[in-house]
Amino acid sequence: MFQVDLKCADCGIAITELPFQPTGDKPVYCRACLQAKRA
Repeated sequence: MFQVDLKCADCGIAITELPFQPTGDKPVYCRACLQAKRA
């Protein structure tokens, strides 16, 4: 896990841990927003 200090691109909630290293060229979503986008 990677320790990060980001905010969800949709709801703005703090994201502190990701299973991947973000590259910065794509938005990062929290688990709830990502599931809603996939549905």
